[in-house]
Order: sequence, then structure tokens, then C-alpha cells
Amino acid sequence: MISITASEVIARPIREVFAYAGDYRNDTAWRKGVVEMRYEGRDEPAKGVVTFEVMRSMGMKNTTVAEITEYNPVARTAFRSISGPVPCHGFREFQESAEGTTFTYVLTLEPRGVMRLLKPMLRTMFQKQVGEDVRRLKAKLEHTNLQASS
Repeated sequence: MISITASEVIARPIREVFAYAGDYRNDTAWRKGVVEMRYEGRDEPAKGVVTFEVMRSMGMKNTTVAEITEYNPVARTAFRSISGPVPCHGFREFQESAEGTTFTYVLTLEPRGVMRLLKPMLRTMFQKQVGEDVRRLKAKLEHTNLQASS
């Protein structure tokens, strides 16, 4: 098992950060490689909703189907994969702070079979990517007028 954590303080109110980062469809704007993210049969995220994520990585295109397992507005959202190249689960946590919102993203990967041999490489690759993604989210939210873009 590989567990990755990245956290940043974003100088925006918690409601704005959650409205953006708690809606998985916005992942295409801040998570590198995510080229499509959509919900099955719903227009809004909620517990039990199934997501379809298409990611381009290492020259390959992979689809991960996941379920939102927790959706607690302005606090936390969690997911677990149903199918995809590497079983995974994780959560996004939102906490008010004096400077705005502390956003934490935790991703746990469970490589199986031959992928287990790649654990050291996967750990390094995903730690770098998740850290960059969270920094990209921070930069996007701190430099965007969310009211105008909604």
C-alpha cells in the first residue's frame, strides 16, 4: 500500500474552496493528466455517485471508475475506485484557518500483481504529482475570481 498526502493553505474562504475542489468535475483544471471527469446519472457530487475519470499518464490513457463514499459539504469528500489500473481510495479535507482554508488531499494506492514491483517508483511519481496538483489548485483558486467563473 502507498499513502500520499499533500496539503496547502489556500487564501480563500472554505465555502469557495469546497465548492470548487469538492466537485470532482473541476479536477481537469488542476490535476495534471486528468482529461475527463464526469458523474454517472447526476449533475452534482453526492455520496454514492459514480465518477468516470480519464487520465493520460506515461503515454497511456486509463479510465478509473470510482464511487464517492463520503460527501460532507464544507468539510470532507472521499472516494474509492471500483475499477481502474491501480485500486485506490482517498479523501479531500477542508479546514478553516486564519489564512483561509487548509486543503488536504490523501491518496492511497494498492498496487497488485506485477504493479507491486513498481511500488518505489509509483510512490515517488505520485508524491510528486499530488504535491504539484495541490499547489496548482492553490494557485488557481488564489488567482481566479470564482464568482465570475461559476
